[in-house]
Amino acid sequence: MASPSTPDRLIAPATLAALGSLELIARVVVDGFMYGVHPSRAVGAGIEFSQYRSYQPGDDLRRVDWKLFGRSDRYFVRESEAETSVTVQLILDATGSMAESDAGLEKLDYGRFLCAALALLAHRQGDAIALHVVADGAAASVRAARGQRHHHRVLHALESATASGDWPDWDVIEAPMTSGGRAVTIFVGDLHEREAEVRTAIRHLAALRHDVAVIHLIGRREVDLACSGSVTFEEIETGRRIEFDADAARPAYLHAVGAALEAVAAELAERRVVYVRGITDQPLDGLLRAFAAVRART
Repeated sequence: MASPSTPDRLIAPATLAALGSLELIARVVVDGFMYGVHPSRAVGAGIEFSQYRSYQPGDDLRRVDWKLFGRSDRYFVRESEAETSVTVQLILDATGSMAESDAGLEKLDYGRFLCAALALLAHRQGDAIALHVVADGAAASVRAARGQRHHHRVLHALESATASGDWPDWDVIEAPMTSGGRAVTIFVGDLHEREAEVRTAIRHLAALRHDVAVIHLIGRREVDLACSGSVTFEEIETGRRIEFDADAARPAYLHAVGAALEAVAAELAERRVVYVRGITDQPLDGLLRAFAAVRART
């Protein structure tokens, strides 16, 4: 059993959905979560404690640890990992495949909650936030800015998103996604595509030296094929239907899914894109922590 100090609250996504307010959902996920989305190696007066060093003339007296002085009769300054203000650009896939529902929760809902949590983390760090919701062959964009009002605009755009249509070609979305210059760019979606239009966008952003990360959302039924007997699958974005026997097809299906996921991960790693996979019944705080841990290693 987890100890009282364990940071994971492990709140099921369906429970979060019952809260209703996207702002409240983000706070529940993020509260107590101290990882930033872009930890810096610069030493300064940020929130992440790093080490002590002896006081030097000219140091800010507010950084002196007075409790340690009381115990040692010597002046020590707390150093910490400074958080450098940047632009965090969130890209939410809201194409038709994100309407897939598992246990009453659409992939889009899970992606929406995740983007809201990432936006809150960025807002608390003082970062500029940009949002692009991609659906119906276009991107509905909120340009990068800071502040409480802007944060609420981002949340409103997330709340208004609905899953429909296809992912556009790169030349349609290039301008809004690159107009703000280099950024920490986080893609959230299921990577379903007709050809390679999603990966093309990710490739272009990486080539433009964005710090790109992909959080790949997969439904539990997709990864496990948790059904039996004769079933019919329909591809939401094209309407194409496939009938097969789930029990007979399961071994080959699981092998093919595993190989496809490994290929995606390898392709993104080659382009130095951070890649994290999340199942949509996985608690969001756990996925955020896994994402932060992977970013910290790169």
